[in-house]
Amino acid sequence: MERLYRQYKNLIDDEVRMLALQRKIIDVKPILQSMYKSFYSEIERFIPEDGLNVEFGTGHGYTKTYFKNLTQTDRLLTPNIALCHDAHDLPYKDNTLDTILLLGVLHHMSDPQKFFNESKRVLKKGGKILMVEPYISLFSYPVYKLTHPHEKVDLHSITHNSKKYHLLEANLGIPTIFFKKEKEFEKSHPGLRIIYKSYHTIFLFFLSGGYSYPNFLPKFLLPLLLWIEGILGPLGKWLGSMMTIVIQKD
Repeated sequence: MERLYRQYKNLIDDEVRMLALQRKIIDVKPILQSMYKSFYSEIERFIPEDGLNVEFGTGHGYTKTYFKNLTQTDRLLTPNIALCHDAHDLPYKDNTLDTILLLGVLHHMSDPQKFFNESKRVLKKGGKILMVEPYISLFSYPVYKLTHPHEKVDLHSITHNSKKYHLLEANLGIPTIFFKKEKEFEKSHPGLRIIYKSYHTIFLFFLSGGYSYPNFLPKFLLPLLLWIEGILGPLGKWLGSMMTIVIQKD
């Protein structure tokens, strides 16, 4: 395991290998698997079994282990994807997709506004954008600042203000800016409406060690941690580190 973490830290100039290694790390870390499965179970009811469902920014590709009717895409040509494209410039015809899925992708975008415009164009009426993204709460703000020095936490900018395209270029504050105030988002994006929002994942992500570090929690304590997460769930708005957003095209 230690070898995997060392390799990951040394692959900053090779994004494709970084993503491949992310998948290997998920496969050997039950705490990360539990986190992702909790994300998937929350959004599962919004994904039609027979629809045209596309994931943008697939990266490690773990989502396909849970959702079978899913076309995975990324701007990088990784082993897990079916199609390579940029989420800012979508290759789909108007009104064709049922679902767009993003897991931890929006905060890496250089122009999120362009993504929302493109998504509105390609979604069918009633189609949905499903997102699980970092959330900046009273608790998560200092922890993100401490544990993610390579990613900005700027609550005043809807971009990461970088001309680079790299999976470590990000502004963790972007999703919170867009979705903390639903009415402002809907006013700025007519035809798109937030139909579901939740704040969650208080300790799970931070104690997992992510892709760069070992678990900060022994494996046998994972059931206890999941129980604590459930008990503290109602405090997600103040303590959560992640948010789930579902947007529908009207």
